[in-house]
Amino acid sequence: MTTATGRRTSHAAHTVDWRKDALCRQEDPELFFPTGDDPLARQQTRDAKTVCALCPVRTACLKWAVDTRQYAGVWGGLSEKERRDLYETPERSFTRCLNAQAWIEEQLAQGAYRRDVARQLGVDPGVLGRAVRQMQAEREARTVAEGAAA
Repeated sequence: MTTATGRRTSHAAHTVDWRKDALCRQEDPELFFPTGDDPLARQQTRDAKTVCALCPVRTACLKWAVDTRQYAGVWGGLSEKERRDLYETPERSFTRCLNAQAWIEEQLAQGAYRRDVARQLGVDPGVLGRAVRQMQAEREARTVAEGAAA
């Protein structure tokens, strides 16, 4: 599959190995699926987020939830409402990052924080991080290919 910029994307199978280390396994699963928007549900969401805040696999959990479009519950410390923006524009945001590669690399080389660069681009910092990792992988692949050709 290719993106709007003609870049190839891969859809590797998601591994779920991170789940064995998830702190939520020690809790009642219902905690992470509050119903409604009443004070009890909001407290339940806060309680679930407290568990997530201490979890060693929080980032992997959130990535999995976004990648697999989990629309219900608390995943990776974010509620369904908080994850909504991550679902609506990830490819456009990712493409925006790839199209601004030179500018991003310049900003980061000058010591700018990723969160500030992401804010200036109007993208989620996680999307920027994913784009930067892809840019680095492509740069490394070009370096290896150039070394092999020499």
